[in-house]
Amino acid sequence: MTAPSATTVLSFVDEVLGPCTVVREHSWPHRGAAVFEVRDAQGRRWFAKRHQRQDQYERELSAYRRWVPALRPNAPDLRAYDDERRTLVLSAVPGKSVPDQTADLYHAGGALLRQLHDAEEFAPDPDYAAAKAAELEGWLARSDGLLDAGEMAFVRTEIRWLEQLPSPRTVPCHRDYGPRNWLLDGRSLYVIDFEWARPDAWVTDLAKLFFGPWQSRPDLREAFLDGYGRRLTADDLAHLVHGHALTVTWQLIWSTRHDNLSFATGIRQVLQGLMRRAYS
Repeated sequence: MTAPSATTVLSFVDEVLGPCTVVREHSWPHRGAAVFEVRDAQGRRWFAKRHQRQDQYERELSAYRRWVPALRPNAPDLRAYDDERRTLVLSAVPGKSVPDQTADLYHAGGALLRQLHDAEEFAPDPDYAAAKAAELEGWLARSDGLLDAGEMAFVRTEIRWLEQLPSPRTVPCHRDYGPRNWLLDGRSLYVIDFEWARPDAWVTDLAKLFFGPWQSRPDLREAFLDGYGRRLTADDLAHLVHGHALTVTWQLIWSTRHDNLSFATGIRQVLQGLMRRAYS
């Protein structure tokens, strides 16, 4: 983060909290948000997060105002925000990055996700499939040759499959849910980072886990769904697998544009797995 931008963020923090000391900068690579961990005069820890993109700022602010309170005390509280500076001031939650992949951890992760999904109720969206198809076309128009003709035909066919499925009831989704955004303190699990949050089908929040650790650890899948209190139906699984074609498309384009080539390589492997029908 540039020095003038950092000064702007920290001056807002001082306005809200009084004089603070910067503990650490957690600014994200690949042109992401700038994050500062600070300590106020009473010794309390806070985080100031400045978004570069307006849409991510608006999504995260909306999530903290509408849905994240349902997770208390297992998620940060919104202390203040500034639209002009696209900055949020958030309380710190305890815990460290999760060290191990255990059934107990995933059971807690499922239970916490259910709290988020129950924070607001939406009716089934009759335009769900059409909206996903339009979103896919928007990304393909910016793909700049990253997907070949066969891959583009495949992802379009996958998203058209959604038209044959019942329109899902959408829920408040985190949309980046998994161990990277979990913190563990003893036996208590906390979730952070809501910049991708928006209403979507509930299975959207299973994708990182389903196409990642669950492939080799079915026990984690069972523990998570047990904690969530719901099983995957055939329609749920179809939405998860076919709908993931959109996710891998935008993630491949986004990660390549932002020079996150290792992530792009992993995403292309998932796309190839989808094309081989390797997931069920």
